[in-house]
Amino acid sequence: MIKMLIGILQIYNVYSQMLGVGGQRDSNDCLIGAGYSWCESSQSCIRQWETPCKDLNQIAIDPIPPIVVDPLPRPIDPMPPIVDPPAIACPEVMCMMYCEFGNVLDNNGCQMCQCNNILPPPVTDSDCVLTQPSCEGYTYLCPKITEMTNCNMGGIEGYTTYRLSLVIKPNMNVKNIYALYGNSNDDTVTYLPPAYQSISQTNNNIGGVEPFIINMNPDANYDSWLTIGITDGDINNKLSAIGIDFDSWTSNTGLTIDDGAVFVMDPETNIVNDNEYMIGQLTLLTDSEYTAIVNVQGKTLDDSISKIWQENNIRFDISRPQNIIHDTIPRDCKTWYDGCNTCMVNDGVLGACSRMMCFRIDAPRCINTVSGH
Repeated sequence: MIKMLIGILQIYNVYSQMLGVGGQRDSNDCLIGAGYSWCESSQSCIRQWETPCKDLNQIAIDPIPPIVVDPLPRPIDPMPPIVDPPAIACPEVMCMMYCEFGNVLDNNGCQMCQCNNILPPPVTDSDCVLTQPSCEGYTYLCPKITEMTNCNMGGIEGYTTYRLSLVIKPNMNVKNIYALYGNSNDDTVTYLPPAYQSISQTNNNIGGVEPFIINMNPDANYDSWLTIGITDGDINNKLSAIGIDFDSWTSNTGLTIDDGAVFVMDPETNIVNDNEYMIGQLTLLTDSEYTAIVNVQGKTLDDSISKIWQENNIRFDISRPQNIIHDTIPRDCKTWYDGCNTCMVNDGVLGACSRMMCFRIDAPRCINTVSGH
């Protein structure tokens, strides 16, 4: 029975191909719908995935090409870093023109081939003028005030810092200064006005402040103190003090010395190498005026004349420095260079100038004065 069924199917298959069952056939009578194509080398219809064909002009085609799948999803690329645009370099101005008042600048600050038609405001400079005490009335010395801040700025806010010094006059037979004192019995009281005291300081009332303390606390650079010549904190202990209540000296209360002194441990030594002795630093309220009074004593060079000398009631009248604005061109300037051209000057007023074309502007300066310098 089974053999009979197989035979019937084979007969049916042959008969179907003859009748065109199964779809369209090509010119070689290969059943295209069943996947057959003609192989010239074997002179037969084949399925290329079942029977290889040696024809060089035929390429085997996989029935189902493999699909490549990444085993893991790709990580998301990070955002590229943001790079600042390069700075704009201004090109050299190559315009054949002279601009008396300078070139017009574009939005990038670069010079354009166009001249300014309006005279720019004059360049100004400033001097910070500090009134010095009078030298009249003193036999051996002159008082001097030096501002340690920058025209009332750069120190403790609202304060200005000064240093007081004594400059020995020439030919005064002065060997040194070894004591700054106050004594109510002979009417030589020393007085210092209310002054800023750095809260981080302890026992830095004489000799200034050590540099390493200033590095740790910059405000200590403006502490108020007394000294004789030394300003670095007296690390070698050359100075001492007696009878002075430094704790009472604050930004609200002045210091009175009526029975005390700051003195050099060895009165025979000369603690400075020139004729100027620093005696103190005061940080005072900027908008106020103050007076300091001191008394000093020292040794003489010639002991046969006198062994000691004194200068009493030395007065320092202290007022805030004044910022005075003036024209940049000094009145004694004869020839002025404006950064591009050279101009003649008369009493600080510009005269005739050269008319050079300049590619860049230099710093203006006086190149010749009335005295020839």
